Amino acid sequence: MRGMTARERLMIVLVGVGAIVAAFYLFVYTPMTARIDVLRRDLTKQQTELRQLQELAATKAAKEQEFATLSERIKLIEVRLPPEREIPTLIRQLQDTAGEIGIRLNLLRPGATQAGAAPAAAGQPRPQPQQPAPAGQAPPPYQQFRLDLAFEGTYADLMAFLGRLENFPRFLVLKQIAIAPTELPKLRVTMAADTFVLPRDKVPQPKP
Repeated sequence: MRGMTARERLMIVLVGVGAIVAAFYLFVYTPMTARIDVLRRDLTKQQTELRQLQELAATKAAKEQEFATLSERIKLIEVRLPPEREIPTLIRQLQDTAGEIGIRLNLLRPGATQAGAAPAAAGQPRPQPQQPAPAGQAPPPYQQFRLDLAFEGTYADLMAFLGRLENFPRFLVLKQIAIAPTELPKLRVTMAADTFVLPRDKVPQPKP
């Protein structure tokens, strides 16, 4: 580089540095930046999928808990649904309950058993009339029948009887109560209630 001026030597150095910088930008920086962008997009996608999977897992756990709760509720309800053969037992339980309070039922008349909707648990809406089952779908095994009851007693007797029916070992859904005065302090009380049965022979048995 003899005979070159200091300016020329500086220009050559600058050109060399510029070439190195250009080569670094083209062959190192640009590919690395593109790779980082790809990795960042992949990370964002995976984070989104992870959040979705976590939400799905939380929903699955909630659904499983809801299913377990409903299964337990159904078991508790079915315990209070006698098979048809136990209807006489249910009637005797009503007579015994009235006797424990000190009243005598003047009327205890069960109606015919018919198809009906499943009873609701405590705090749930009362069962609605059974709707026709869709084609190809078997109707629910639950059946219901009406009970008409009547007795004479005081207002305290009525409230005591209603309290016992609230905790009765079988489901009873009171539909109407009529009260008429008689020889005071006695009242003539008539009730209409629906109760439910679960024919065991109609429930599908688990496969061995």
